[in-house]
Amino acid sequence: NLYWTDTGTDRIEVTRLNGTSRKILISENLDEPRAIVLHPVIGYMYWTDWGESPKIECAFLDGSERRVLVNTSLGWPNGLALDLEKDKLYWGDAKTD
Repeated sequence: NLYWTDTGTDRIEVTRLNGTSRKILISENLDEPRAIVLHPVIGYMYWTDWGESPKIECAFLDGSERRVLVNTSLGWPNGLALDLEKDKLYWGDAKTD
């Protein structure tokens, strides 16, 4: 599957690599979604949102069980990286450098 964030439509979507079964996973309470990364072992996706209240969130790959992980001391969180061995999530912040 291919997952992406769309800042123009403020949603997170998924499709099969051949373009079939396209689905909107999350379309509410997203302001400026940016980066997305997947944890295939546990079936989670993580994403950043630059909006009025910047945050990093996660949910299952089907969009269920959404929750906020970080919502303090953020400016414009964007680049995400996931260390599967150490089970750590890293991000870059374009506003705070």
